[in-house]
Amino acid sequence: MKLLILLLISLLINGALSINYSGKYFKPTEFRFLARFGFSSEGGTMELQRFQSNYNTTKILLYSDGNKYFDKIVNDFGKNKMRCVDKINMADYEYSLPDPVGKPNENRHIYDIKPISQQRDRVWVVAIADCSSQFSHSYKPAYKSYYTFELSNNGDKFDKELSVEQQSIPQAHIFFFLLFTIFLAISIVYTVVLSRKGLQNKVPLFFSIILVVFLVSLGLFIANWAHIIKFRKYEKKFLNLFGNIFMILGNGLFVALILMIGQGWTTSIYYGTIIKKVVNAFVVSALVIVGWALYIVFAYKSPEQNNYIYFMDTCGGYVLAVFYVVIIIYFCWTNLIIRTKQNDEVKKNFILTFTIIFAFWLISHPLVVIVAHFMDPWVKYKVIALLNLAINTIFFIILLILFRPTNENPIVAVIETDKKLGDRPMEIKEDGAGENKVNDLNILQ
Repeated sequence: MKLLILLLISLLINGALSINYSGKYFKPTEFRFLARFGFSSEGGTMELQRFQSNYNTTKILLYSDGNKYFDKIVNDFGKNKMRCVDKINMADYEYSLPDPVGKPNENRHIYDIKPISQQRDRVWVVAIADCSSQFSHSYKPAYKSYYTFELSNNGDKFDKELSVEQQSIPQAHIFFFLLFTIFLAISIVYTVVLSRKGLQNKVPLFFSIILVVFLVSLGLFIANWAHIIKFRKYEKKFLNLFGNIFMILGNGLFVALILMIGQGWTTSIYYGTIIKKVVNAFVVSALVIVGWALYIVFAYKSPEQNNYIYFMDTCGGYVLAVFYVVIIIYFCWTNLIIRTKQNDEVKKNFILTFTIIFAFWLISHPLVVIVAHFMDPWVKYKVIALLNLAINTIFFIILLILFRPTNENPIVAVIETDKKLGDRPMEIKEDGAGENKVNDLNILQ
């Protein structure tokens, strides 16, 4: 375990000290988005290492979210409804007079560093444009421009390379990866111990599968952070995409588990009607598939310059949040029905306790959406990522406690002693009347 921790940490921090952006710009009059970066209240820097163009009217522009025109400019990327010249005039800072192509350093742009200082965390957007009136739609010159710059925050090696809304997430993902690995080991031990004792081990076995799904998700997230920090490059979109796909799948499987437990799976003979199984399968499948569809559309359709929206904090996400409310009602209703059929007071109390506790887990998803909606965009991503993992951790621990592998725990007992409603043992009277009633009952059966 110590070796794993050291490997993960060294993979993340043994890299460069800033995110590198490099590219070319061949279309004058096009106002192009280059980068978005959140600088912390401690400040940071933009280091321009290469800026070349065969026209000296090319400019690299910086806009802070403190700029009153920030939202208008960000929303205009790709649309160009605002005049190019107006957007240049609205910039907080600009790099101008590029070096001629093929003749670097003439204007001393190499190592040209712009320090960023501010009172609070702020998001900055970097753009490039050439709005010279000499360019028109009919006149298309042999235009070439190249740029290389690096953005970094002040702070330790872990946070220096990351935009402010991403800071602390890699460390948290490593922590939860290690914690869920411990949970998986405990769950596997539970499964083996329960099996050897002849007790019910289906719940910890299913839970182990869920934990594997979450670990795959966290592993993909960590690989994405490692790529960003180690190689100073943009994120690997497919790593983040599949990380979220597995995270949504893990949540869906956990919903399936708590629905089945609440309905008496492994604890009651009343579990298992065809209708409930079909409804459970539909609910979980719909939850996962709709979640996948929402995230994929969100990930590939949201504009790169303004993608701080939590995917549940969208119109489709609100529908999914309402679906969670429907699941809560279904969860409580089916559990109440099962509870009324139980003769064993211990099981009645368990179903009631389980329903109350895990209804809070289900309701946490709509609540997270509400919390996200009222957060500042540059805080939203960080808080939501950590909040969801923290909530899951709490309820994972509760589940492990409820299904601990001890002989004294009636919840893991095999169901063979459970009695159907009304099938209570009869008291046998000495006159034999009771015996006749028993025989009559046996004939009816």
